[in-house]
Amino acid sequence: MKYLILALSITSSVAMATQMEGFGANYYHDDLSPPNYDTNKSLVPDVIVGDNVYTMEFSSLTDIAKTAGGKVNQGNQASWLCLASKGVNYWFISDNEMGQGDLTSITISKAEPQKNCSFYNGDLNVTIKGVPLLSASLEKISSIFPKKSSENTVQYCTNTKSYGDFIQMNCLQYFFEKNNVKGVIINQITSN
Repeated sequence: MKYLILALSITSSVAMATQMEGFGANYYHDDLSPPNYDTNKSLVPDVIVGDNVYTMEFSSLTDIAKTAGGKVNQGNQASWLCLASKGVNYWFISDNEMGQGDLTSITISKAEPQKNCSFYNGDLNVTIKGVPLLSASLEKISSIFPKKSSENTVQYCTNTKSYGDFIQMNCLQYFFEKNNVKGVIINQITSN
């Protein structure tokens, strides 16, 4: 009987794990190895939801969900919240390794809302000062970042801060379709 209860609890927790769909699923593709270039540009995003400002690695997905009225989903590799606003889908992500529920990645794309995205009509804005995101063309990005890629995906990274033995790095990954940005992923990583 004890083993049956254990098997049922394992099965139900696996069944409840929800993976991101649509463009947000690109978060799981660690193996793509896009061209990666260092930059000296600040890649720290400004995240505004409603009247609140959120900071990567310090703001929790639960707080963003409370503001937006959305639901935090639990997956095997990440916890995430998807919000659809004004024709743009935003996935706010916390990795299950170090994130512990705090915002560690943001994925943004223009697309039809996904079934696990909540509609949000309030102010929702993710920007990086002086760096275009979805509105950029390949030409515009090439004028901002000195290194170009002929690939459909490119990533720019910069070291942001040092905390003793720990280094914080921000990365911005562009996904192109016909020389226009299809979507972006913004990551903040702290490592030693």
